[in-house]
Order: sequence, then structure tokens, then C-alpha cells
Amino acid sequence: MSTFTRCKQKFISVSSLLKQNKIQAALTCVFEAVQEMMRANLLTGEKNDLRQFLQDSLYYLNNNQQLREIYPVVIEYHEGNEKQLLAQLKEIIDLLQEKLAREAKEQLAALERKKKKSLATAQDLLQKKSIDEAELIFKQLIEEFDKDFQLKIDISDILINAQHYKRAIKYLKLANEQQPNSVHVFNRLGMILRKLGKYEQSEKAYLQALKLDPDDEYLYFNVGRLYIDSQKWDKAALMAQKAVKINPGFQQAKKMLLFVQKKLKGVRGKG
Repeated sequence: MSTFTRCKQKFISVSSLLKQNKIQAALTCVFEAVQEMMRANLLTGEKNDLRQFLQDSLYYLNNNQQLREIYPVVIEYHEGNEKQLLAQLKEIIDLLQEKLAREAKEQLAALERKKKKSLATAQDLLQKKSIDEAELIFKQLIEEFDKDFQLKIDISDILINAQHYKRAIKYLKLANEQQPNSVHVFNRLGMILRKLGKYEQSEKAYLQALKLDPDDEYLYFNVGRLYIDSQKWDKAALMAQKAVKINPGFQQAKKMLLFVQKKLKGVRGKG
């Protein structure tokens, strides 16, 4: 395709793009076409034709109400001022990009507010023992924000705090499908299984979390709690020691270690 034909097509597409509210695409077409015109060796007749197409394109842009609200200055072109025209078009494109970025940020903030409000409502319903109503809200949120991994974690946390452990597992499974190697999922799963008294399964979940993040002192502390519940004192001591080694200021882990060491002395003394 020749430069003339390419530029012509870009100019002609402006009217159609504006009718589709694709203002930035229309501006980009004009910008790229003018750039090509400046670089190409065109015949005099081709130049004149493209200048007319350019004027027509600018007419459509200048009469677009949405664009006028964003950029009220008339876009003008005279032969020889192509560089000034490109600078003006670039300025408008940048303004549009900033506007789109700002609107996208505002939309995200609005969605976050909506999620937080819905989660708070569901949490209140759980406190009132309205479990089915809370689950309906969770279901609606998951349908609306199906790609939101953190949402699934947040829902599981709310259910864990309300002691609805089996329901929480359902959302952890959804999160795991989305991110199979998430420490957060395995840590919470280990916590739930421990509370349900399923110690072997809990251990597997926690050890998987440690495999993914072997430098997290809180994970070692959580595994230590599991071993205390299952009365595996040697293993509990080892976990507490590792937690303290990573974070010497971890007071809860220090208390755990002292508690387990006392238990070990008692066990060994009986032996």
C-alpha cells in the first residue's frame, strides 16, 4: 500500500471513529498520517489531495462536542505548519490519556469502596447469624469480580473470623485455582484444618506454605501452634526456634518456645 493510500485511509476513518466515540483513535490517525506526509516524497497532486483530507478531518474533530469539552481550542492547519499541528495533536492526545487514566483510577476506587461496603454488610449479617444472606453477597461479589484474587482471601478471612471454617475453604479453593502457589492460601488452609482438628492435613498445607516462603517467621509460629495442639513438642520447639532465629524480636514465638520447653521437661521427667 502506498503512503498516499495509507494517509488517505487514516484521514477518511476519522469521521467513522468519532461517531463511535473513539476520539483518541481519531486523533492518533490524524497524527500518524501527518507524520507520514512529512516523511514521504509525494507528488504535488497527492500532497494537495491529502491536505484537503486533513482539513476535512480537522473539521470533524473541531466539531466534536466531546473533544471541545476537553480541548476548547480550535485545531488549525496551514501549509507549512505541520510541526506545530503535530505538537498540538500530541498535546490533545496526552490530555485524553491523562483523562482516561484519571477516570480509570476513579472507577477502581469506586469499585473498591463498593467491595468494602458489601464485605462489611456480609460481616454484619454473619454476626446476626444470617448466613445465607451473607453467602448471597459473597456470591454476587465473586460473580462481579471473578478475577479478584484478594477478594477471595478477604471473604475467607471474614468466614474464618466468624468460625465458618468449611465455608471459608470453598473460597480458598477458588483462590488456589487462580494462584496455585499462593502462600496466603496454604497458610489459611493450614489454620482452618488445625481448628477443625485435621492435624495431618493442616501440616501438609503449612509445609507447602513454608516451601513457598521459607523465611516467614509467622508461618513457623503457625506450624508451632499446630504441633502444640497435636502435642508434638519436639517439632513445636523446632518451629518456635526457627521463628525466633528469623526475627529475634518476635515475642510470641519466644513465649511459645518457653512454653514448649517446659512441656518437654515435664515429658522427659516422666520418662
